[in-house]
Amino acid sequence: MTQEKRKHKRLMQKMHVRHRIENEHQLESTEAKDISTGGLRITTDSRLNVGSKICIEMNLSSSTLPYYAIGEVIWFKENDASEKKFDIGIKFLRIVSKVDVKGF
Repeated sequence: MTQEKRKHKRLMQKMHVRHRIENEHQLESTEAKDISTGGLRITTDSRLNVGSKICIEMNLSSSTLPYYAIGEVIWFKENDASEKKFDIGIKFLRIVSKVDVKGF
């Protein structure tokens, strides 16, 4: 049995996410596969380099306003079994207001 190495427990809930590389304008809509207080995992068609800073808009449920965060890509892997090409692991650096992530 493999020992869990994560610091934060994951909530295995799919949710709508929009993201863009910090200081760029192109938005991509995708889906998060899971989330925790430390970060989230998304699927995307774009290869995001480890260390890239990204702006994120997350809809945790249809009844709440979206949350915004600045995150850092900490891993990626190619995903052969999905419509999307890559799974991307993102660490939250800080939760911010919509004003702080202009372009959404």
